[in-house]
Amino acid sequence: MSEAEETAQPAARRRRMWVVFAVLSVVFLAPFLIAWILYLNINHFHFGTNQHGEFIKPAREISISPLPLPLTGKSLAVDYFNNHFTLVYISAATCNADCEEALYLTRQVRYAMGEKIEAIQRLYLVEGTPQNPGKLQREQADATVADVSGPGGASFIRQFSLNGKSAPHVGRYIYLVDPRGFYIMRYSIAGKPEGLLKDLQHLLGQGGGM
Repeated sequence: MSEAEETAQPAARRRRMWVVFAVLSVVFLAPFLIAWILYLNINHFHFGTNQHGEFIKPAREISISPLPLPLTGKSLAVDYFNNHFTLVYISAATCNADCEEALYLTRQVRYAMGEKIEAIQRLYLVEGTPQNPGKLQREQADATVADVSGPGGASFIRQFSLNGKSAPHVGRYIYLVDPRGFYIMRYSIAGKPEGLLKDLQHLLGQGGGM
């Protein structure tokens, strides 16, 4: 074997090793890179028509105001939305039949998530002091109740309108905020509750039924 051939063999082995390393890197890292790209650009991708709610396009980051929490005497934390999917409902101080049905729906959907229940939280925004706080505490103990009757509350709930500027349709929708604090979907209270549950199960990678 010539000196040139002896020199070429280690170089060829190094090239093969780099090729193998590159292939393995693509195989193992590509899924993570694709998932990360989709996560960062979720507003630019179309995922079909399987969702049951109405997409907010583009998704809108919600700025939190230190709203008063009348049942606890505290204020809404600035990081309230972090690490949870949040079901938001807005009503007048008097909770009518539609309001009670919406609160019941969000409670049951959360309970139906089973082992993923802690990934879901509920925020009930009231335009004034709730008229029956005792009943609210008994029946909606897992909900955070915030008073949006003040100036800060008015600007806060405007973020849940379609354009983010006008007054929202109070009492007509359940709003979904993702764990990054982005308002991503809304659901008519006249819709089927199974749709909201299925969307949450899809978002959390969980099967099952209500």
